Amino acid sequence: MEMDSKQAAKNIIEALKYLNHNSPESNEVINWTYTPDIRLSDYLNALKCYLKKEKPTASERQKAGYLLEEILTLSFKGLAGYSEIKSYQSSSHQYDFLISGDGANWDIICNRLFLENYRGIVVEAKATEEVVSIAQFSRLCSVLSLELFNTVGLGVFFTLKGAAGFPSRNGRKKCISDARLCQLLFYARHKKNIVVFDKDDIFELNENGALIHILIRKIKEIEQSSGLKNAPVAELVDIDLPERLKNLI
Repeated sequence: MEMDSKQAAKNIIEALKYLNHNSPESNEVINWTYTPDIRLSDYLNALKCYLKKEKPTASERQKAGYLLEEILTLSFKGLAGYSEIKSYQSSSHQYDFLISGDGANWDIICNRLFLENYRGIVVEAKATEEVVSIAQFSRLCSVLSLELFNTVGLGVFFTLKGAAGFPSRNGRKKCISDARLCQLLFYARHKKNIVVFDKDDIFELNENGALIHILIRKIKEIEQSSGLKNAPVAELVDIDLPERLKNLI
């Protein structure tokens, strides 16, 4: 009997149980855990058009906020084992997205994202022209540690500009401050990760495996704290060494 494509994909994903997290084989198989929605490219193109506007109106900025939330929704529903996305209202009356899943595939997603006993992910969309401030970052820390402490193990900011104190592509960040410091202290105290997507990350999400690869790299970077911005998904080997040593790898 011929195996259908869904069963074949399930079998491939289950192979991740037996592969080392850092093996080349794992990097290839993990692509199957994220399949972008076919509608996502249209939404990404609309976001690119918005970002070309020099002086967007208040109405256009509001629409960009909705657009970012739509991209967020289409992206996270592409994770294997995903079951639902809820609009979660915290005690501060601000809405976030609560993402959860079930079954063996979601177990693998949780394992790869180092969620351990947690099953949920909280995502907050920020379409503003400013970076995420330390106050905004601290609010999400509070949600994870006080309001959803039993169920959520990962927080994600979905932004256009990133967060205060985070590395950019202009070079290495040599000191830790602002929201970046808040991120590292929160992880040290609670062993929960909060990562930040900027527009460069978001425009990669139309590739198979992209979302899971970006999340894994950002989570690992919290422990490594290299001070560098994460490399694009296309770079399977991310080497953080002086030029005189890179040639030896």
